[in-house]
Amino acid sequence: MKAKHLLYLAAFIFVLPLQSCFINEDRHIVNDAKGNFEMLWKICDEHYCYFDYKNIDWDSIYTAYEPRVYNGMSDDELFTVLGEMLGELKDGHVNLYYDYNQSRYWKWSEDYPQNYNERLILENYFHFDYISKGGFTYQFLPGNIGYIHYDSFESDVPEYLLNHMLTMFKDCKGLIFDIRNNDGGSVVNINTLACRFTQETNLLTGYKLYKTGPGHSEFGDTIPDYLTPPSSLMAAGEVTSTDELNNFDSKRVRFLKPVAVLTNREVYSSANDFVRKVKLFDNVTIIGDRTGGGAGLPINFDLPNGWYARLSTNPVIDIKLQHTEFGIDPDIKVDMAEDALATGRDAILDTAIEYLMAK
Repeated sequence: MKAKHLLYLAAFIFVLPLQSCFINEDRHIVNDAKGNFEMLWKICDEHYCYFDYKNIDWDSIYTAYEPRVYNGMSDDELFTVLGEMLGELKDGHVNLYYDYNQSRYWKWSEDYPQNYNERLILENYFHFDYISKGGFTYQFLPGNIGYIHYDSFESDVPEYLLNHMLTMFKDCKGLIFDIRNNDGGSVVNINTLACRFTQETNLLTGYKLYKTGPGHSEFGDTIPDYLTPPSSLMAAGEVTSTDELNNFDSKRVRFLKPVAVLTNREVYSSANDFVRKVKLFDNVTIIGDRTGGGAGLPINFDLPNGWYARLSTNPVIDIKLQHTEFGIDPDIKVDMAEDALATGRDAILDTAIEYLMAK
């Protein structure tokens, strides 16, 4: 089998231990439609991590799809069949990549209300008077509440910018950290952001599991996942000057007052993992809709024809040893009601404002 490629290599290289390749590399692989089907099915069989949790009978999937594959079928036809087979895993982290297309499973968000309208917030809450830098949009809200929207965990998280924003809001009653429609990205940014909202050190936030063999249930022991903030953190109120703020090489400002994290079904992958961690903080309340999930660390695998598949191979579970693959429930469940939308109001945001003002 060709070499595996890591997704988000820089982020995962220090969290994924070396894994053996369970597939017999001496086996002869034919680069035709049936050979590629067999290889993809086998890769999934030996490496995908949620068969048991999702009660998926992968052998029956083979029986259903194998008759649809024949040598001489076009690449587009083969791609359609293989993509539909991967869709049976019901996993947004599972994709097949082809020169002209990418298979996807998006029902984890498509079958749910959107619960976010960026234009509505910028127009009706800020009257287009807001600050935008990188992946962050931020400004004061009425009632002495700070607001930050973070659009993607792919977006850089400069320490100086976090210091600036949290110091800007240091006198606020509370802070709204809105990650709606954030579908993940770099795992490195999770701890960078999460540690800004707690003074805990070495906080146990869950566990990681790694496959040790080709069997669907062959996992090693749980590996603790700790949130370890940088060695030097300051509360926002401790900043005394602009020069001090601009010269934080190791001092990172924290916001320890009440924080409302806003979520919807588009909160996925790294964003879902961020929620898993900050939900443990005493000063953080999750408001909105259940997150989209996506708790398996994905790896890419090559096929003989040059296509490659991405699979969830290593699950991350919470401190109660529960999976968050299908999402995390909010502390306060709110949807954006149609009657509120008609008047230009975001019911999730309004609930967060009222909650923080009452704290």
